Amino acid sequence: MIKHVDSKGALYAIKTTSRGLSTQMKKLELISENIANVEKGPDENGKLYQRQFLDFKETSKLRHPRFADELSLSMRRSRTSHMPEEGIDKRGDLEKDPFEVKEQEGEMLVFDPNHPRADENGYVRMPNVNMIEEMTDLLGASRVYEANVTIINAAKSMAKRSLEI
Repeated sequence: MIKHVDSKGALYAIKTTSRGLSTQMKKLELISENIANVEKGPDENGKLYQRQFLDFKETSKLRHPRFADELSLSMRRSRTSHMPEEGIDKRGDLEKDPFEVKEQEGEMLVFDPNHPRADENGYVRMPNVNMIEEMTDLLGASRVYEANVTIINAAKSMAKRSLEI
């Protein structure tokens, strides 16, 4: 007896990996913005730039497909209200980005009595961006991005070879 194996295939791998690419691209954008503002002074209201980061949602709390959803795969969806706004769809895909951009509260005090913005004690209020930490994050995010590109290329190659069969 031949058993049917449910395989999502190379195109599903490309779709999943593209979400990883967009997440890493957003992370790279935020890191670049943090680095660009590492020495930015306060604005006219005295507010300093706050370090931005991606906060990933816990996907285990999102709505997972139920058995009833699996049974209705062949049914047509007639209204957008039939599915929740956020969660995991019938195929197990996340319906929205699994992250949100947040700001890290705080500031750094740097001792530099010759700086034009130094206070009476010689300290300058600076954004809470640590350049070494940002560069480390930048390297890690770029490596993950490269790994995702490699996966997409491998999946494309598999899909192309399967068409030659």
